[in-house]
Amino acid sequence: MDEETWNNLVLEVNEYLEAGSGLSSGLTQIINLNTQIGTDNPDEREACEKALKALLKGRDGSPFGKRGSKSKVPATVRVAIDKICKLVEEAATLFYNHHPIMSVLCVKHTKSGGGQFEDAAEYANVVMKRERAKLQKMYSKGLWDGSLETLSSDEEE
Repeated sequence: MDEETWNNLVLEVNEYLEAGSGLSSGLTQIINLNTQIGTDNPDEREACEKALKALLKGRDGSPFGKRGSKSKVPATVRVAIDKICKLVEEAATLFYNHHPIMSVLCVKHTKSGGGQFEDAAEYANVVMKRERAKLQKMYSKGLWDGSLETLSSDEEE
């Protein structure tokens, strides 16, 4: 792995750690050791990258979360978006399962083939993806700073 690719990987991992990812101190130490080993010894970089991916894949805001192009959203915002999307997915599942009539009322968009959703998980996934796209767009347009706090309303006080 070349120096530039490695340095970009280390930057992404460090940004993720600084974002308050909620990892245990032991796991954070292992991640830091892997980045240090790869920095000190270029022959170990591919092995370190595999170890880092294995440790971080699937976690909120992880730089190794999904396939495809790299996100232009910083790790702190990715972590916030992932947390919000989990809340949205849980709420959508509860909404869909609230009453049997919901499965009749909640239907797919005609561009998606129309008809009913197979189950609450499919419905919740569609709702969550829509909200994820909305949050990413809000951040990229400067309408949201990417923090959880600014989405919460204190108007009740």
